[in-house]
Amino acid sequence: MVETLWNRLKKKIPSAICSSLVIYFPLLIGHANGLFNHNQTPLTCEVDLAHWGLNDPSEIGYVSLGILHKKSGDELKIYDIREERPRIKEPSKPKSQIPPFRDDIFLVDDFHQGNVNRLGGYFSSFFKSPSESRITIETSLEGSQSLCFSYHQKPPGFSGFWIHLFNFKAHPVDRIFLDATPFRYLTFTIRGGEGNETLILQVADYSWEKREDSVEIGSVERFMPSGRITKDWQRVWIPLEEIPKNIDRQELASLVFLARSGRGRISIGDIAFTTRKDVRIPSAREDRIYKPSPHRAMWLWETKELLGDDQSQDQLLDFCQKRGITEIFLQLPYEKEEKEGEREIIWDRSKVRSLLFKLHSAEIRIHALDGDPRFALREWHGHVIATIQSIVQFNKSVEPGERFDAIRYDNEPYLLPNFAGILKESILKQYLNFLKTSKSISESAGLEFGVDIPFWFDQKNEFFEPITELEGRPLTEHILDIVDNIGIMDYRTEAYGADGVIAHALGELGYASKKGKKVFVGLETTDVPDETILEFGRGKENSGILLQKSEGTKILLQWIPKLSGTDPKSGALLFQKKKTFVPSGKLTFKDKNISELAEVMEKAESEFRRFPSFRGFAIHHYKSYKLLQQE
Repeated sequence: MVETLWNRLKKKIPSAICSSLVIYFPLLIGHANGLFNHNQTPLTCEVDLAHWGLNDPSEIGYVSLGILHKKSGDELKIYDIREERPRIKEPSKPKSQIPPFRDDIFLVDDFHQGNVNRLGGYFSSFFKSPSESRITIETSLEGSQSLCFSYHQKPPGFSGFWIHLFNFKAHPVDRIFLDATPFRYLTFTIRGGEGNETLILQVADYSWEKREDSVEIGSVERFMPSGRITKDWQRVWIPLEEIPKNIDRQELASLVFLARSGRGRISIGDIAFTTRKDVRIPSAREDRIYKPSPHRAMWLWETKELLGDDQSQDQLLDFCQKRGITEIFLQLPYEKEEKEGEREIIWDRSKVRSLLFKLHSAEIRIHALDGDPRFALREWHGHVIATIQSIVQFNKSVEPGERFDAIRYDNEPYLLPNFAGILKESILKQYLNFLKTSKSISESAGLEFGVDIPFWFDQKNEFFEPITELEGRPLTEHILDIVDNIGIMDYRTEAYGADGVIAHALGELGYASKKGKKVFVGLETTDVPDETILEFGRGKENSGILLQKSEGTKILLQWIPKLSGTDPKSGALLFQKKKTFVPSGKLTFKDKNISELAEVMEKAESEFRRFPSFRGFAIHHYKSYKLLQQE
């Protein structure tokens, strides 16, 4: 289908940006009754409590929602409704350990092992608008690697990065923190892009990490030989006695670095804890020769605009040649849907055959693409089967060079309004049956069958609950057991970090390699709105939501930025507990350039090449991809 409302709203799975990076994987399960301007309040939407196993607004004790800040106005999205906010089991006493070390040194990270250090910790940048920052790993000409932090610090915002000394993706009862009592120094190398940059070091233990906060040690420059950051590498030695007394050195959790002012670029390398100063730091060198995958895919939704238009087809072929596109996910050319569930493919055979022949002549494989969240539901399976059979019949009626090579579905059942409630398991089972039937028909016709999925199908939410799981297994594994390949909608604009492209694709690549399946890693170039994530519960704050009875089991949910004067007698009232802003630049390359996209692909691919399942990157999508600027 062409870019419908489903396609414009999908792929928007936000994540929080905060000092401890609590990752969210909310599900789009309801939408507002209309669009609203940024200054219009309150925003409202209607919710059917029956989808959540509830009967009355008074039963609700927890709501999570998002406000999409679209150009046409703000739009409200409901993510979760429960009787109370889930409680995360915390350990009675946190676990910690002294890491094995020798020669008076424990090397936390030399950044040659990629995304995770030797303590299982990730790193990530953070910022608050109008400030900006990003973090990546860079390789020197000599082969050494370091963490590179770029920032633009603008008040009243802030920017910085953190390095965890534990695996924060593990459940709290399983986390192991660093016991640093045998060590006397924290050391690392540092250099600036221009010199005279300033950087503040803070530290957190288990207790401060739980509060998503840290305690300042001081300016990094005062622990440097020259007293300032220069363009040359210098080694920093920080005595651990400088750590404030309210930090428990037996339970160290993270190092936090804050930019002080201006714009800059700072590199850090070889982070270690040592028992004495001036101990020799072991050097690491790794020859990494970037050999890009020969495969590159692209979604293309504007099929009807290409049919019979030789000039547009020539422009497409030229673009594919310049960008190295070897596979196209080509939307089936539908007529307008006249009735619910009734659509007809435009099989203008001469035009379709001509387009496929041109693409094949350019050595491009074509996946017949279709998709709609409703296809997951049993009542739509007949339509799906008929569509696949029509593709099979088309292939039989034309020459080999004019055929589709594969069939592909981009369904996203989580966009169904009732997905995240009590019907989730039923919807997932129907979805898997849809895949099994589609795969069987495709396979019998000699066609490869693939499906596009979000990266979080195998992950947990902020409460460490599986987001999509059946029979104790992530949905991703069930899907890979059926299909030939998947496309991961891995929509992030940073390669490294706990919330980057690499981190979100490793699980799928690992399982697909075991099963002999292939994986495309998808990146986004379309326009995606900023979003504010809000959580509400019982208590008292300055803003909240009003829950009022509507018809039957439905309620009207109204977000109220200022509660002053609100009459709680008119309905149940919940109060804002958490607020997180998610900038669109975290998800899409729309306002970036080709070089930035290429850099992320290069760095991510350096990690992905070790997986036999990695097929290549897929870019969403042609219309927006070709608008990216060169620089």
